[in-house]
Amino acid sequence: MRHLTLLLTCAVAAVMLGCVPSLHPLYTDKDLVFEPGLVGKWGEPDETDTWTFEKSGDKLYTLTTTAKGVPAKFEARLVRLGKHLFLDTYPEEPDFENGLYKIHLIRVHYFWKVALKGDTLEIGPLNLGWLMRMIDEKKIAVRHETYGDDKPIILLTASTKDLQALIARYADDPEAFGEKPAELRRVK
Repeated sequence: MRHLTLLLTCAVAAVMLGCVPSLHPLYTDKDLVFEPGLVGKWGEPDETDTWTFEKSGDKLYTLTTTAKGVPAKFEARLVRLGKHLFLDTYPEEPDFENGLYKIHLIRVHYFWKVALKGDTLEIGPLNLGWLMRMIDEKKIAVRHETYGDDKPIILLTASTKDLQALIARYADDPEAFGEKPAELRRVK
């Protein structure tokens, strides 16, 4: 439950919990793949928090996360970089009647390293703490903006090409996507 709650909360309020937002996607059309085995509902036994993937295009999923009974919808794309799979999630357009409020919201991408192993889905978000440390130690140079004083946040502004190079380079680093990815089980 601890991992699923973290992932669901991260998906709904990602910036606050250590995931890394990006202005640009991780994919180009040539990098997209569709894995039929991802379609379905995923969670932990005896828990109500879930991730549900539905096919909504040739290489596009609709992802509905439910945390404490509250759903959120995302466009989700599976990206192959080398031997690894990544999920790029992007929130659906918010349904607000107040246009002024709506134009103040910026939709961003989040990246997750995934591995589908039968009825188990391993998933881990790009780790904000790791990325901040690597940038501070000058081990990574990637275009970004840092904002916030109490809990600094990084907003990646790098191009898709540069993001892919970064993610592919550190795909095997266990700290980059969490040392222990969450394991979700197929619910149905």
